[in-house]
Amino acid sequence: MDIAIHPFVLKVMETLENAGYRAYVVGGSVRDLLLNRRPKDWDVATDALPSTVRTLFERSAPTGERYGTVTVLGDIPVEVTTFRRDGRYLDGRRPETVEFSSSLKEDLIRRDFTINALASESDGRVVDYVGGLNDLKDRVIRSVGDPGERFREDALRMLRAHRLASELGREFSIEPGTLDAIAANAHLILNVSWERIRDELVRILMSDNPGVIRDLYHSRILGYILPELAECYGFHQSSRHHDKDVFEHTIVALESSPRKLRVRLAALLHDVGKTNTFTVGPDGEGHFYGHNRKSAEIAGEVLRRLRFDSQTISSVCMLVREHMTRHARMGKKGLKRLIARVGTNLLDDLLDLQTADVKASGHPDDLSGVLRLRAGVEKVLASGDPLTVKDLAVNGRDLIEWGMKEGREVGLVLKAMLERVLDEPSLNTKEGLRAVYEELKKGM
Repeated sequence: MDIAIHPFVLKVMETLENAGYRAYVVGGSVRDLLLNRRPKDWDVATDALPSTVRTLFERSAPTGERYGTVTVLGDIPVEVTTFRRDGRYLDGRRPETVEFSSSLKEDLIRRDFTINALASESDGRVVDYVGGLNDLKDRVIRSVGDPGERFREDALRMLRAHRLASELGREFSIEPGTLDAIAANAHLILNVSWERIRDELVRILMSDNPGVIRDLYHSRILGYILPELAECYGFHQSSRHHDKDVFEHTIVALESSPRKLRVRLAALLHDVGKTNTFTVGPDGEGHFYGHNRKSAEIAGEVLRRLRFDSQTISSVCMLVREHMTRHARMGKKGLKRLIARVGTNLLDDLLDLQTADVKASGHPDDLSGVLRLRAGVEKVLASGDPLTVKDLAVNGRDLIEWGMKEGREVGLVLKAMLERVLDEPSLNTKEGLRAVYEELKKGM
């Protein structure tokens, strides 16, 4: 087979082979090459021990030497790992022991899926002990050996199967027996750290096919990692504005979002508060008053559980909270306050989210509200009026010089000043704000 192995990888393999060892490109690298995709990472398996690998290459790093991995540094990083066999998995996360082996077959048959258990020699000859070539041809994601056993060894493999489906393309599907085993063992995903779950989820969301989240519901994984979203499945909205239940609306909004993590996270969570806020009016029309605020509250809980960083949590919650503002008829003052709340760095993300929300509604072509909001925001930004605390003619040091003590109250006073300036931009001078400060001080 014609496999275009990177020249530096070939050099690494040649060095090992010239020293009397065997070397193979393995795993996802081979899979991607056979699919004419560019590998993101390069992995080489060998019968050389890690200590030997370190001596053969001048530049290397022991990135996982305990598990047999040494990263060889050069034109690209190449992970070189000694053939190994895993001991028993006692905690559903990692093997109790790892033993080095001299057998390529032992190394390959311990892997997760057949399409990841392929190896290639330097001349392009593919070694396949598990039927991975046929599964790759048929676009099937199948566990190596007994799927239940594989998932009990490491439960993250269940989520990884869905992630592979999202990254490899819509034509790929999980083999029925493997899918049944995921559903049967879905509860084991709670043995996995939230950080590992988050990383796989992010890769699904940032793929070309984020709608694979649908499949997570049907394989029962979603109910354990995102129960708040799973509750939205089949929740009908009883509204002339929506032709989908809350869950399907969410997935279509996700699929309609640009490939930006904050926007896709916000699309995923923007309506999770609807199940808590549903009411029916006298005319039988469904309403979700305040669902944006409730959704933002739930989104914060979800993202903290998934161990996202504080900046991402804050940004996503802001987008979720403000995603309904396209319906508001705001004048210049209202638009300025919206910009002040959201921040100029999130405005495009907010408009992207609102556009995706419309595309997932019962009137997908009616973008008038979003376009009106965009035009109003652009007009305010072009005016040059102060919109944030940083735009004020004074800062915290000025307030301290005027007699304030350092602390939280300095920030509160600056925000109060901004509120006045949003209404009266002419106050944004040092003299004008000193007068505002004196007024505020009387009420402190």
